[in-house]
Amino acid sequence: MDYILSTDLSEREIYVIGSIVSQWGFIENEIFEQTLLSFEEEADLPKSMIANAQFSTILDLWLERVAEKQGPSKKEVLVGIYNKIKSLSEFRQAVVHSRWEWNPSSRDEITAIRVHKKTVKSVKFTFEDLADFSNSLGKIRYSIRYPGGLEDRVEEMNRIGGHLSREFWEAITPPKS
Repeated sequence: MDYILSTDLSEREIYVIGSIVSQWGFIENEIFEQTLLSFEEEADLPKSMIANAQFSTILDLWLERVAEKQGPSKKEVLVGIYNKIKSLSEFRQAVVHSRWEWNPSSRDEITAIRVHKKTVKSVKFTFEDLADFSNSLGKIRYSIRYPGGLEDRVEEMNRIGGHLSREFWEAITPPKS
């Protein structure tokens, strides 16, 4: 018999934490791709781009090579996004790199505990905190990809067409398993 330890999180908490991880991954990827495209020759790539090991380094390059090079309105949006990502980084670290605890006397609260640089850090969350964070990341993703807003989105749709999401496909066709 196999034994499995539960995370002690609810399904909705696990779902929104998964959404946060997925959203952040999209943000990192979009920033990396935009930064990569700002280099003309592969030989010009700095080590940080080749290794892609430290997101904060790539983010700083993105600010310099992508955000700062835009026209005034898009630049303002992207510099704001840069600052927002920087400010949310510690919250993201707590969500992704922690173990989770809860106390029956504080049912609406979960605590993320992690060790960072020889210090034990703990952050308390509610489900609403996590959901708000996930939604914020979705808005950030949109602004990174479409700093000109809906006009940029429409331009992309005209260029490459629309698509149907996996969520839609699952709604119209039942899963095989």
